[in-house]
Amino acid sequence: MATVPPSFGDLGKSTKDLFEKEFDFSKVKLCVKTKTDSGVEFETNGSHDTEKSRTTGSFKSKFRFPKQGIVFTETWNTSSELNTELVYDCSYLEGLKVTLSSVFVPSSGSKSAKLKAGYKREYLNVDADVDLQMTGPIFRGSSVFMYNGWYGGFQLGYDTNTAKLVNNNVAVGYQGQDFTVHASVANLADCKSTVYHKVNDDTQVGLSSTYNVQTNNVALGLVGQYEMNDHSLLKAKVNNQGQIGMSYTKSLRSGVKLNLSGLIEGRNINAGGHKLGLSLEFDSSC
Repeated sequence: MATVPPSFGDLGKSTKDLFEKEFDFSKVKLCVKTKTDSGVEFETNGSHDTEKSRTTGSFKSKFRFPKQGIVFTETWNTSSELNTELVYDCSYLEGLKVTLSSVFVPSSGSKSAKLKAGYKREYLNVDADVDLQMTGPIFRGSSVFMYNGWYGGFQLGYDTNTAKLVNNNVAVGYQGQDFTVHASVANLADCKSTVYHKVNDDTQVGLSSTYNVQTNNVALGLVGQYEMNDHSLLKAKVNNQGQIGMSYTKSLRSGVKLNLSGLIEGRNINAGGHKLGLSLEFDSSC
């Protein structure tokens, strides 16, 4: 059976998640998720950045209307921003999804909105969105084609205010059952390639390399993940800047997860600059 390709933004996601998830350097985070009997979901997040001495938080509520194919999400944060998102899964045309999102800042009266439509089916995933801004809308569109595991995609963005392209990205790759090879070029400047391999049910590894044509800067990274028998997760990553990241995630009980992470500056061990992170998550819906 043919495979429905991911969206352009999700290409190479397996490697990206390995490098980013469970690594919360210089942050102390708390997340509490609850769900009512009627299906309403609530999520409270709090975070303190020990490096910047800044504390932030947010409260999210999600309402689902399965019969109508509608999901409504509302989020307040400590920056006094109200974010709303309305998602409609069209039942008349399978694979079509329409999303309307907005941001409102009551203190300043600032408002912005985005309208997005996406359609996916076998071999094809396309989407288009428009940022509704006071200075003029910004249009973006992307397409991904996949056949027998091979895929190619492109993304374009056009700012009507400046009459210039703001996005000009292309990507190609191959997605197998247990590995993915991905390459992309962003705005004719940033060239990136990633490799993801699921070695077995417990072990995953990823490799990332980035080259900037304009600055000639090169970034290399290697990451590994191992899931232990006691429902804990161990991750480690290293890059060519001598930075070593470690992460340990432990499921204390059903719905309670603890994460510890740290970053070691390998080139300046005595000089300091090392970072630690801690997060605790409660999810009553588990």
